[in-house]
Amino acid sequence: MTVPVQIPYNSLVGDGSITTFVFTFGLVENYDLVVAVDGTVVTEYSDYTIENLTDDGGEVEFIEAPAGDILILRRTTMTQQVDYVSGEAFPAETHEWNLDKIVYILQELRQGLLDGLLSFDLSTTPYAEYVTVNNSGGTDADIPAWVSGTLAGVYHGEYGLEASLPADEALTDKPDGYVWLGY
Repeated sequence: MTVPVQIPYNSLVGDGSITTFVFTFGLVENYDLVVAVDGTVVTEYSDYTIENLTDDGGEVEFIEAPAGDILILRRTTMTQQVDYVSGEAFPAETHEWNLDKIVYILQELRQGLLDGLLSFDLSTTPYAEYVTVNNSGGTDADIPAWVSGTLAGVYHGEYGLEASLPADEALTDKPDGYVWLGY
């Protein structure tokens, strides 16, 4: 599918009488949905079920009508489940599914929904601020941010002949998050 621009969360209020709440974003898997009532995460099947799921959203149906602030958000699992083998058939649907998953994760990063693992401030001015890519291995990277018109991003890396780039998975003296582009 083509992934539309989506905000991967909905903030709602329960009044103790309504049991069904709509969310307006797609999921890769049901377990990627997180539901909280007044800041406490509740459990699928014990506290709610997911109904009428489509690429554009669905419904959370509570077993008992909640009273309080309800947060429904997507937190896509960061796993690589596609392994391409040289010389074998290219699984287009599987590849498309994996690309959709990546777009979902980027939408979540943009909204700051991943516990501060990565955050992007798109209001920065060129080279005035840096985005810090935190790595649990201790090799954090500060990457300069840039803005051009309505676009913004980060870049830190090298562009050069493929022969001068490190081999895949080879160790370098660069911090994680460093980008190598070859031609």
